[in-house]
Amino acid sequence: MSEAQFENEVRRLLTEACGSDTVLRQDVDLMETGLLDSLAFITLLDGLEDMGVEIQPTQVEREAFRTVNGIVELCKTFAREAGIVV
Repeated sequence: MSEAQFENEVRRLLTEACGSDTVLRQDVDLMETGLLDSLAFITLLDGLEDMGVEIQPTQVEREAFRTVNGIVELCKTFAREAGIVV
């Protein structure tokens, strides 16, 4: 999968998990606004796992999940390690 395709898929998963496309705005703190609550977080991780990207919550700092860009970059790192993104 290309990096651009992967990024788009992560953004789609995030939007679906949070139930709002507001999550795609660069200036939105997903945790502070409550958009990325515990259920949305688990849903996102499940969707990523379906794509072959396994992220254990204990492996990363909570701060990495505050913004859409932080989430995308974190996911790309794990996807590269898993050989999913080329």
